[in-house]
Amino acid sequence: MGQRGRSRGTERDEGGSSKHIGVWIVTVALLAVLGTGGYFVYRTITNKLQSEQCVATGADGSQVTIVNDRMANAATIAAVARAKNLPEQATIVALATAQQESKIRNLDYGDRDSIGLFQQRPSVKEWGTATQIADPVFASGSFFHALLNVPNWQGLDVGKAAQKVQRSADSSGESYAQWEGMATVLATTLDGKSGTQLECRYDDPKLSAEAAGANGLTPRAEAVGAALVKQFSANGVATAPQYSHTPDGLTLRITAGKGTTDPRVLAVWAVASAKNLNVDKVAYADQVWTRSSGKWKTSSSPTSGTVDVTVVKGG
Repeated sequence: MGQRGRSRGTERDEGGSSKHIGVWIVTVALLAVLGTGGYFVYRTITNKLQSEQCVATGADGSQVTIVNDRMANAATIAAVARAKNLPEQATIVALATAQQESKIRNLDYGDRDSIGLFQQRPSVKEWGTATQIADPVFASGSFFHALLNVPNWQGLDVGKAAQKVQRSADSSGESYAQWEGMATVLATTLDGKSGTQLECRYDDPKLSAEAAGANGLTPRAEAVGAALVKQFSANGVATAPQYSHTPDGLTLRITAGKGTTDPRVLAVWAVASAKNLNVDKVAYADQVWTRSSGKWKTSSSPTSGTVDVTVVKGG
């Protein structure tokens, strides 16, 4: 992408393209050869792919369906923006950029030496080393640092603001602007805005049981706490969320820190990050989300000012 990296010609997620039609024709031909047994295998694979996904619903009813690893990366970008006390518009610009550059995937390859969510280049010193750029938290922080150095960035269109940071071959910024709608739904949902909702379903990871360590937490619960602190206090002005835990070491009881005053933000983050962090249940106020259902339901045991995040027990 020009001086700093490149702008990937990312394929739109929406169906109906000639590429999708071609895949469908090949699939039908393949199933004809494989017969009934092949169809069973095909359905098993496709059902798994369809089940492990998130649906973000904006306040206006607009929906974005996104696979889980990408949702976790989007949640990281939004958390770092929160840690820096940035306006929602910054998150929208970052998400639109990441969608165009990598489809919000933490890639270990790219044009020339570009890698990561934003396809930043280690050869351009301001982005950091390859190891640093490969860390979504660091890469997000670097992107926001560059965005804040763009004069009047909040007064620019999303595409133009992104282009000022990325300096891609697309000088118009239209390649980034095309994702503004998607980015807006994700940003408002991750920001816990009223009327938005995030539902994610994940398969059973089939993990072994873990014993609590000296700190009273199981290793999986400890990983949730570490990610929480890292993302919501990433080189920013926010103080890290605080948490206690249940006696079995499986559940963190989280209270928001300065800069993350809305506990709903933490609840949505936990759901979005559930695949990578092996979260089984999230409870907030009178609502509870479970990994198996993927939906929020009314709880008979409301929480009292905390967001309770329970990891997979295993066994």
